[in-house]
Amino acid sequence: MSPSPNGRFDAVIFDLFGTLVETVAPMRYQAMLVAVSGALGAAHEPFTLYWRAQLEPRESGHQGGVADILRASANGVGAHPNDEAVAEAAWAWRSHAAGWLTPRGDAIALLTGLREHGLRVGLLSNCSAEVPAVWDATPFAPHFDFTGFSCALGMMKPDARVYHHLAGALGVAPGRCMFVGDGGARELTGARAVGMEAVLLRAPGEEHTWFDQHYRRDALEWDGAAVSTLTELWGQL
Repeated sequence: MSPSPNGRFDAVIFDLFGTLVETVAPMRYQAMLVAVSGALGAAHEPFTLYWRAQLEPRESGHQGGVADILRASANGVGAHPNDEAVAEAAWAWRSHAAGWLTPRGDAIALLTGLREHGLRVGLLSNCSAEVPAVWDATPFAPHFDFTGFSCALGMMKPDARVYHHLAGALGVAPGRCMFVGDGGARELTGARAVGMEAVLLRAPGEEHTWFDQHYRRDALEWDGAAVSTLTELWGQL
């Protein structure tokens, strides 16, 4: 069986949010912040502002695990929750995260098909500690040869090192990898820079996620291959 239908690739690496799952809608993310700040006894608005400002330290793993992040965020706005409150907030955060990780309708079929065609399948996600904490209980867990979470790797897209790390973990040269993402964090530009074939998933109806034009520059400016559904990736292989 050939590595891919046309023999061009040996591996496909996916982004997670906005790609394999829908981007978390602002109202859903806000509901998580309300639950977490309430459990921690922190004033919601200052907590939200502090939380959003700490995105990079959180997703690069510099703030530690779930409990460490929650305690540091509460302390950052003058709240000092006890262990029970932190545990309650951690449960709320993980519960919301588990709900976010619902596969797109064609995601599992695609992942299964890729491996049946002999391709290696990887994940490269900029995320914080709540995602790996719930990952093994999601429908995605059995379908990847390697999962790279930025908070565990200590590096974030578009750092060239994370792409090389994923390719190395999959045992595939970067030039034999396809990277698929929704264009956040310059991830497509980063993949292309290390020699990967990068494909933008531009899902209809999710343009509201492009409100941050700096973060979504790849989505707005991409001049490479693009698809509107995951199933269409077969045409790129």
